[in-house]
Amino acid sequence: MISTSTESPLALIDLIQVFVEALDRLFENVCELDLIFGYETMHATLSEMIVGGVVVETNLDKIVQGVRAQEGSRGKRKAAEATSSAVSRAAGLPGLGGWRPASTGSLVFRANAAHESRSSNLASLGIFFPLLVPLQSIQRLSTAASLPSTAMPPKSGKKVAAAPFPQGKAGASKKPKNPLIEKRPRNFGIGQDIQPKRNLSRFVKWPQYVRLQRQKKILNLRLKVPPAIAQFRNTLDRNLAAQTFKFLNKYRPESKAEKKERLLREATAVAEGKKKEDVSKKPYAVKYGLNHVVGLIENKKASLVLIAHDVDPIELVVFLPALCRKMGVPYAIIKGKARLGTVVHKKTAAVLAITEVRAEDQSEFAKLVTAIKEGYSDKYEEKRRHWGGGIMGAKAIARQEKKRKAVESAVKI
Repeated sequence: MISTSTESPLALIDLIQVFVEALDRLFENVCELDLIFGYETMHATLSEMIVGGVVVETNLDKIVQGVRAQEGSRGKRKAAEATSSAVSRAAGLPGLGGWRPASTGSLVFRANAAHESRSSNLASLGIFFPLLVPLQSIQRLSTAASLPSTAMPPKSGKKVAAAPFPQGKAGASKKPKNPLIEKRPRNFGIGQDIQPKRNLSRFVKWPQYVRLQRQKKILNLRLKVPPAIAQFRNTLDRNLAAQTFKFLNKYRPESKAEKKERLLREATAVAEGKKKEDVSKKPYAVKYGLNHVVGLIENKKASLVLIAHDVDPIELVVFLPALCRKMGVPYAIIKGKARLGTVVHKKTAAVLAITEVRAEDQSEFAKLVTAIKEGYSDKYEEKRRHWGGGIMGAKAIARQEKKRKAVESAVKI
């Protein structure tokens, strides 16, 4: 029930709320008080018009004058009149903007029942409020409200924008599930269901030599590496290395069978009174052996030196690049010691050297040496002076970045 006591502070609020609901139902949700007059204007007018649940002012002319007095802007008054006329056309009423009662007497509509619901008749509101429209129009609207509601015509000719995303069909429904099939979700916690198959290679206990290989590689990446050792990472490119090995195969040392055959041929020639040089040509072969090659370099007899990049320990050959540069001997660091060993019929070879070549191969050898100087010596001249390593892992980089951001934020504060 709505309180009508003058002592109750909620009387005015309750009465204004019911008054707004009555007008809203009267104009079939088309008219909004704040659209016609403005929220502040209507609140001020109603506070002057209704006090303590009793309608003080019922003179329609004075009410209209009070509304206009509250409206300070001419543009708002025009908007109110335009909205009022639009509402009257939508509800089938005469224009409310220009309608005035014939006399200045009061028109009061009294209803005895309490407010029950918005769909009930206007007579169900037990309040007094000033009648702003003719009584015949109210009766016609009350009769229309009791009839089944029909769809309202669109307010304007504007088309409603399409939905940004296509909606699913109303009739579409999910496929019915078989009630006999029961869900059995797996729990992969400790001691629960069998774990799914994963890549567990990082948990495998690898052999000792594999662990050493991995640790050595990681240490070479993480730690700072001196330039003398870091230069062994700069190797000859693949195409030039293939061209070099193709040339070296022409100067492979003779095998045991070939040597036995050569010695037998020379001995037969000597027995016949001939010279051994007549039956066997001068041998041209690649020189190998660390001490032997170092002696050739120091005596400047080597024409080209090839050093393996993966010699272990690296101290065996770490001085060779500097020695070759000092003696002016062309050199290149190449992959790898096993591949160099196949040239000389060995498992591995740390270093190879070419001293002499045949006359027919002089031009090819000169081109090869020029290509090695341009593609290796000149290319890595600057890089061999720099330190290597210092490449941290993803976790360490993330920690450093976090510390750096914390320091920057502390400085800004």
